[in-house]
Amino acid sequence: MVPSRPMVSPTLSSPLGGSGPAPLEKDYHTLEFRLTHGHWRIFDSQKAFGNKDASVLVFDKKSNVKAPPKLGKTKTYSMFDLIKYETQQLMGLVHPRILHMEHNLEETKDYFSFATEQIFGNLESIVTDDSVDRLEIRLGVLQIIDGLSYLHNSAKMLHGNLTPDAIYVTAIKTWKIGGFSFSVNAKEPNCFPCYPWTKKLPPCLQPDLDFLAPENLAQGQSTVTSAADVFSLGVLICWIYAGGKRLIDAKNNLETYHIIVNQLDAALQCISNELGPNLKDSLSKVLSLDVVQRPAVQLLTLIKHFDDPALSALRQLDDISQMFDPSHKSHFLSHTLNQAIPNIPESIWFNRVLPRFNEQLWEQPDLYYFITKPLFHILEHCESHNIHKMKPWIRKLMENAAHNKLLRAFILENMSALFRRLSDEFVEDKCLDVIILSLKSDDTSLQSSAVRGLPHVAEYLPISFITKKLLPTIMNLPPYLQDNVPRQLDLLAALAALSDRCDVANVAFLFGCISLCNSTHSVIVHAKSRIAQRLVMRDPNRLKDAQLMCVHLLNPLVTGLACDDLSKFSCAHFDDIMSSVRILLEILEQRRYEMEDRQEHKQSNHHLGLNRLGNRRVSMSSTNLPRVMISAARPSFSSDSRKMSFLSADGRLEDRGSRRESRDSRGSLESDMSIRIGNGSDISDDSCFSSHSAKGRRQSWLDNYGHSVSLEQNTNGFLETTSRNLGDRNSMNFKQRNARASERRARTRSPNAELEPHREHPPARPNSFSNLGHNIVLTYRNLMYNNKDHT
Repeated sequence: MVPSRPMVSPTLSSPLGGSGPAPLEKDYHTLEFRLTHGHWRIFDSQKAFGNKDASVLVFDKKSNVKAPPKLGKTKTYSMFDLIKYETQQLMGLVHPRILHMEHNLEETKDYFSFATEQIFGNLESIVTDDSVDRLEIRLGVLQIIDGLSYLHNSAKMLHGNLTPDAIYVTAIKTWKIGGFSFSVNAKEPNCFPCYPWTKKLPPCLQPDLDFLAPENLAQGQSTVTSAADVFSLGVLICWIYAGGKRLIDAKNNLETYHIIVNQLDAALQCISNELGPNLKDSLSKVLSLDVVQRPAVQLLTLIKHFDDPALSALRQLDDISQMFDPSHKSHFLSHTLNQAIPNIPESIWFNRVLPRFNEQLWEQPDLYYFITKPLFHILEHCESHNIHKMKPWIRKLMENAAHNKLLRAFILENMSALFRRLSDEFVEDKCLDVIILSLKSDDTSLQSSAVRGLPHVAEYLPISFITKKLLPTIMNLPPYLQDNVPRQLDLLAALAALSDRCDVANVAFLFGCISLCNSTHSVIVHAKSRIAQRLVMRDPNRLKDAQLMCVHLLNPLVTGLACDDLSKFSCAHFDDIMSSVRILLEILEQRRYEMEDRQEHKQSNHHLGLNRLGNRRVSMSSTNLPRVMISAARPSFSSDSRKMSFLSADGRLEDRGSRRESRDSRGSLESDMSIRIGNGSDISDDSCFSSHSAKGRRQSWLDNYGHSVSLEQNTNGFLETTSRNLGDRNSMNFKQRNARASERRARTRSPNAELEPHREHPPARPNSFSNLGHNIVLTYRNLMYNNKDHT
């Protein structure tokens, strides 16, 4: 155990608090204290040339520990010797899992110092931090196993003191092996010299007893195998998973050590919950007292505990610099890593994945496309406080999108994440440029990507961009759309989304783009039907221009229904299109009635009788009129073709309680559309006749939609004429109206009745027109009498 040493405050004039020059001051500057690790004090620093981040490890000579002189050596054994040997061994080792030495050991009057890659922390701070994910712990253990495997198989070296102080955590969160003070090289294959642990030497001058293999303490043992490091690794893994608790805590006492070693199975059982069943079974072999039963270190990576796709992907990402095959590297980034990213915790995204991208891929534009999928997934699913960490990479991708076809296509189809999550004006402006550039491209695949991406970003696009750039650019797409139903369908989906952003002033541009999709295929006609419904549902006031509506919406729907092959329309699609046609016709009717009402309102001041009637009207709503039986002019499929109806004050027929159910596509959709277009109501006592006549007529068209077609066709004109004539008491007398009714009945009488005058006929059932005329006469007579009474 290394004895405690006094901490020197790094806040003094010198980084180490002394008056002399700083360690390695010629090559490194701005030293800031980071932590104490073993017998080293570690400082963050920067290289004098290039300002590259690094770490300077400093040993104060005042902390030197010497061996007793009774050992009979000519030269006193001390910490100085261990430091010089450690740095000498480290200098000759080059591997991603071994701490990289950047500057050789330098000795001054007060210090020993050397420089390495930047060190973030020690292992103890990692394992005691509850916020560190278990996946990151497993990855770190695998990195230690990789480094130890390199020492045994390639460097032919035994570490000899694999303890927590021998593991360094770098700035990119990689666990690396250091602390080679007691490492030895092999004399023969897998044969390493060993030295006995003794009480005569200070503990800091010997390997840590708690991590030492039992064979190192055997009587007369002079050599060991690599299995000694495997045992030390097993003890270290237990320490890591137990949160910094030692499996063997002998307190530098050999007797205690032997007692605990003989009870390792019980010790493992105490931490079995932390280890898990798979790792516990493997460690029982690793910590076996029988050297033969211990597996080779490289076989530990194959145990089930480390069998995890996310873990494997992170390991490959750490070694991506070692992938020299471009196809292998691209496949790993776009497939293996992308599939593993959802299973990797967010903390590791920003602690390991992004730093690897920054370190290995920042200057490789040819690989940008392959990392877009992982990057966009991280952007889409990360917490809001981490989004700003993605901006450098997203900006880098957008700058290269214009020169990379695959990258541009991917961005176009996933652009909504950039608008929704990033909130970066530079990126948004680049997105708008990419959209226009792709639509104007001669490459149809880029045009398709741009069109397919529009529905997802329509709500984020500025209205000025839509009207001044986007829609005019779309108007130049006829060659791309010519006789291609899937492309036209994609464009209609984009225009449907853009329709929500268009107001009355610029909806004409939208209609022009809709007309570019001129195919009469059923899916195209149905897509236009849906656009018409969407326009009405959102804001029907945008359809004020009847000519544009008829040319670009109504005409294509009617033409589509009139095509020769009606079988390609499904029943649901056909009903949906018919509903859209009726809705558009109703809008036209509404506009017509509004125009007539405005004209009537201008002339109302010149008709005193009409004004008097409008001011002194008697309530003639349907609740005050008698029930009459109306028979349908066309046979009905129901058992009773008669309908219970009422006559309202303006001559409309109202069906109460007996209206048949309409089809889903017409009943629910059209009624909702009609409510949005404008609600009509029955004429009440306090309503103005001229201002509400159009609304009443329009509501009558919808209320009686469930009636038979013949009743609609034969009565609408008559009711409308009657409603208008009620306002003028001098336009027609009773005789003329009765004569017209008789003439109409004569035209509808069967011709066989004249040929057989003496034939007996069953009493005829009153038809709808005779009852209606009779009811109008009674109503009008009552109105006349009431008016006389008032005068």
